[in-house]
Amino acid sequence: MNEHCENEQFVNTKADGGGTSSPMLDLDRGLVIALKRYVLSWSPSAAVLLLGSLIIFSPLIEGGTTHAPVLIMRLLLLGALTVWTIHQMKVGVIVLMQSRLIPVLAVFLGWAGFSLWWAPYKNPSIQWFVSLLLYAVLFGVVLQGIRTTRQVRQVVMVLVGMGLCEGILGIVQYVWLGEARAKGTFFNPNFFATYEVVTLALTFGLLSYQKLNDLNWTNKAFLWCTSAIAFLAFVMAQSRGAVFAFLTMALLLGIYRFGKMALVFLLVLVLAGLVFSNPIKQRVLDVSAHDPYAYTRFEIWENSLHRVADRPWGIGLGMYKYLSFQYRFPIENSIVQYGKRAESAHNEYLQIAVELGIGGLALFLLGIGVWGWGVKDVIEGSLSSWGKGTVVGLSGGALAILVHAAGDSVFHEPALVLILILCGSLVLVMKRIDSPNPVPVWNIPFPHHPARVAIVWLMASVSAFLIIQPAAAWFAYEQANVASQSGQSDRAWEWYRRAILIDPGTTAYHDASARMNVAQFYASGDPQRLIQAVEDMAICQELNSLDGRVPFRLGMLYLLLAERATSNKQRDDLVAHAAGSYEGAIKVDPFSPFNYLELGKIRWRQGQSEEAQALLTKAITYEPNFLPARVLLAKIAAQIGKSDIAQSQYAAIESVQKRYKGRAVNSLEYRYLDVNFDNYDQRMTE
Repeated sequence: MNEHCENEQFVNTKADGGGTSSPMLDLDRGLVIALKRYVLSWSPSAAVLLLGSLIIFSPLIEGGTTHAPVLIMRLLLLGALTVWTIHQMKVGVIVLMQSRLIPVLAVFLGWAGFSLWWAPYKNPSIQWFVSLLLYAVLFGVVLQGIRTTRQVRQVVMVLVGMGLCEGILGIVQYVWLGEARAKGTFFNPNFFATYEVVTLALTFGLLSYQKLNDLNWTNKAFLWCTSAIAFLAFVMAQSRGAVFAFLTMALLLGIYRFGKMALVFLLVLVLAGLVFSNPIKQRVLDVSAHDPYAYTRFEIWENSLHRVADRPWGIGLGMYKYLSFQYRFPIENSIVQYGKRAESAHNEYLQIAVELGIGGLALFLLGIGVWGWGVKDVIEGSLSSWGKGTVVGLSGGALAILVHAAGDSVFHEPALVLILILCGSLVLVMKRIDSPNPVPVWNIPFPHHPARVAIVWLMASVSAFLIIQPAAAWFAYEQANVASQSGQSDRAWEWYRRAILIDPGTTAYHDASARMNVAQFYASGDPQRLIQAVEDMAICQELNSLDGRVPFRLGMLYLLLAERATSNKQRDDLVAHAAGSYEGAIKVDPFSPFNYLELGKIRWRQGQSEEAQALLTKAITYEPNFLPARVLLAKIAAQIGKSDIAQSQYAAIESVQKRYKGRAVNSLEYRYLDVNFDNYDQRMTE
């Protein structure tokens, strides 16, 4: 306090300058003093500073999904945990605030960790588990570090402030910068929309529970302006999934504050959205007319249920996208029917069920239920009007994210997960503050000892390595790609090898090395490059047995080697290896017609015409527009005297080409339709 007064005296002395002062200088001096008092009045704790930093930083760089921001956020949380543990060791005891949610969280994390044993591809599973552990640390920071209403208020205001800044940026993007949809700093407008819904929940909650004289005019103006900006930004984001999140949030706030009258207001709001023109309504109409993939989520959800039925114990953390090769589903009226793979369930609850099984989903839902019971208790408590508004707003924000998670991959966005944990855990903090009884705690003796210190630092070092490793390897990989695109082959090769050295368990780096070897082979003709490429792809297959692209590429490499074999035996062995690779590709990716085509070519050259025909028939059964398979099937049929089959394929090729003539196609569709039809008769007689 004395230091604060001395600072004011210093400002006054400097402003006076030993003489008279102008009104403008007096005004400036007053503003400086007021600003200093406001800043000093915050006196944020270490927990508030950490949480505020994460709130501000998490959405700033592509929504927090790139390696650099994720690395920084993870290291911040790990550093906070390490410092706190060392401090508690010096105190001699670990004091933990009790919560009914902690046992459920511990069991869920244990189950997720146990799933690492059967995950087919370890690296992404480990990284997802590290993320879950650090999310648990974030929950602990809030639960253990936020102790007072004032600290809750500080964190909430940072949340609202970031929502305001994001909303302003989104409006500027949509109105003045020509963006089709507002997205703020997020790469996905849907995630941005949910972020703004959380902001609306907090501002609506604070405003709806305040009495007329509880807030001064500046606070009211700030909250109303933030609400208006967040709502406009939400509408301009045009997210269909976020609409349900908004309605659910508004329903929760309305029911708790205004009772059944809230239903009437929401009904009017929905009808207005349907009747009057607005960006969300327009996007729904445009998408339904022009995007053939817009309404495939029901098929994806049904597909996910099949995966759960086949593997009720789960496939492992982060494995959904790799399991997708075995669960492609058709897109009707498309040239490539099975070309799309659902790498995400677009429903986080189904994704949890696929990856962690029915047990993992049950634990997650149990945690939501325990949290919801706590929300009910605290809302029915004796909180002040500000406290109730804060709790209802926080609960509405958390509920909005949970609802949107049923229709999009919001748990894959670190900024939204961070906000979800903050909102959910701050409600539990408010419950503890409101409780008239002493807060129950666990006192765990933890005296200082050199061995314990060494163990803590060892665990911190291992965790830091697991956090830094993927980011460092990705940096090397990106440097290699840049060098490769600029024609610096030797430099690219060095960076690829560094990426593999840093993180040998990631298939992308071995695959890139194989591609580089193949390019060098075509440039130099050195077959040793092909052998190295085969070794790289074999490592990929060993690391991840679910990726259907790996055995296909391995088969192509074996065939390239077979073309340069020095003896018939060597050639036959290499062709046999290629056939085995294509058979493996069919097992893990049974809907790709390229696997059947390449294996069919091998069988035909080996004199196994019947098997070749069966493989090609399977290819066109899945993909009727895959003309290379039809061409080869017609050629084989003509050679073995089945002219009726040849003619039927000839007619089918003609029909497909006529149907899609003049249509703009992408590279994959071009590969389906690109056959030299003019020379077709000549090729059949060769």
